Amino acid sequence: MVWLRVVLGVLVGVPALLYATGLLIPRDHAAMMEITLASPPERVWALISDFPDTARWRDDVSHVDLLPAEGGPLLFVEVSSNGTVTYEVVSQEPPRLQVVRVVDDGQPFGGTWTWTTEPDGASSRVSILEQGFVRSPLFRVMARLFFPPTRTMDAYLRALARELGESAAPREVPAS
Repeated sequence: MVWLRVVLGVLVGVPALLYATGLLIPRDHAAMMEITLASPPERVWALISDFPDTARWRDDVSHVDLLPAEGGPLLFVEVSSNGTVTYEVVSQEPPRLQVVRVVDDGQPFGGTWTWTTEPDGASSRVSILEQGFVRSPLFRVMARLFFPPTRTMDAYLRALARELGESAAPREVPAS
């Protein structure tokens, strides 16, 4: 009988403790990474703004589907190792600025990614600012333990460098 109480206590206590811990973790976060590439901003822009083609050069994306715009903003669905997510292109200022937002309210997360591409001599400095949130306190604990917000940005920037034939490494920078 004692072991039944222990098992029941663990089955109820651990999730309750994780949930309570998640309530202490802020819902919103900001993270930023950047990379310096030898390629000019126009070449970088051609890749980062061509959403359907990203599945060709990103290992974590199996395909991207554009949705009919019907007079509204550009929407696309990305199918990746993280699941299926619908995004909206909030703004674009070629070849320097692009903002994309998660519009799929069914996701446990959301927010925006802002790409900034700046000339750096003959090269480009590309940064991604993630201003996101995690809805569920349980997911906040999991994210803190296993999924840092820079993980996807790091993979994206490394794939971008590879596609450009470069070996540059991204670095985390303070989010502004």
